[in-house]
Amino acid sequence: MVDANLKFLSEAVNYNMEPRPIQNVDIDESLVQSGDFFGVVRLDGTSPMIMYGTGGRFSHCTTALRFEDGQLYIIESQGAGYWPVNGI
Repeated sequence: MVDANLKFLSEAVNYNMEPRPIQNVDIDESLVQSGDFFGVVRLDGTSPMIMYGTGGRFSHCTTALRFEDGQLYIIESQGAGYWPVNGI
């Protein structure tokens, strides 16, 4: 499925997503602040269609949030396609 999604992005929107040799990046948690944005792409068929329709380079977004206790959370809102609770 990944290859078909990459082919679609290349042909439909002229976007060639290059493979990255680094798969995991350690980010110092102290550098992440409330409001920091993280763009997400899932090569599952839905994301490329959203990218096609919007002209964007990602299809989903998450945001960093620190509560009063200083604990870091990465939050997102979405349908039940990936998580068991619809909408959150």
